[in-house]
Amino acid sequence: MLRVQRVYKRFGRLEALKGVSLTLRPGEILGLLGPNGAGKTTLLKIILGLLLPEKGEVLLVEGERRHQPQGHEFGVLMEGSRNLYMNLSLLENALYFGGIRGLSPHSMRPRFEAWLERFGLMNRLHSPLASLSRGMQQKGALALALALEPRFLLLDEPTLGLDPMSRRELEEILLGLKRKEWGVLLTSHDLRTVEQVSDRVAFISKGEILREGKTRALLSEWAGEGYRLRLGEPVGERVVRLDPRFLLEGPDRLVFLGDWEGLKPLLPQLEGRVLEISRGVPSLETLFMNLVGKEQGNPAPNT
Repeated sequence: MLRVQRVYKRFGRLEALKGVSLTLRPGEILGLLGPNGAGKTTLLKIILGLLLPEKGEVLLVEGERRHQPQGHEFGVLMEGSRNLYMNLSLLENALYFGGIRGLSPHSMRPRFEAWLERFGLMNRLHSPLASLSRGMQQKGALALALALEPRFLLLDEPTLGLDPMSRRELEEILLGLKRKEWGVLLTSHDLRTVEQVSDRVAFISKGEILREGKTRALLSEWAGEGYRLRLGEPVGERVVRLDPRFLLEGPDRLVFLGDWEGLKPLLPQLEGRVLEISRGVPSLETLFMNLVGKEQGNPAPNT
């Protein structure tokens, strides 16, 4: 188990992390969610040992044994193009980073090629990274992280540059890794993907964890009983002004937080615009917007 215990980090006057604690278990996908500047990437760098905290520690817990990670326990994909050397080919990058981990070319190359094959990049094996599109670079870096076969996978915005088909493929891969008892820490603004794959989510804002829990339980706990509404016209922003229990999920999609007796008297005010009503809770994106928006002092769409 990976355990982050009350980690603090400061950059000058800026408190980037304020006593953050998290756990990540084998066979679990944890989504770490927050706005830009919330401290997500800083926390990942501390876990990897690239930054040192002012206070707190990062530990690997194995039964009674506790020790600091050495780095080889992790596979990592950082945001942007900072993962591989641009002037080297995909294969050269894989053999170089595999060698750092003590993996011979004989063992590393087939692992890497298997993942490239899955991502449809085998024909680019000898291509310099600089010649590839951003999406291809992202896939190549992800293939390398997976080929290292770490105990824990740390992914910072892994869907950047990926097309919808590749995003779906990534979701299937992550769920497969979970079944193999990998631990995955996922930070992303692609909240639909996080909602699809995560077992737990933690919301971070201004360097502090606001809420943390099992994904489905957290949504149900926050929302309680609710209904989803699909409108015939894109008038959702007007409708949310009728009652604070309405939440906006799209121009023509709403969630009502409450029971049927609370919703029923409001329906006539919608002037027949409702095409569909079904039981349901808000999406993770809606929870994120309301929870983090209120913490930052930004009004939620329905307030």
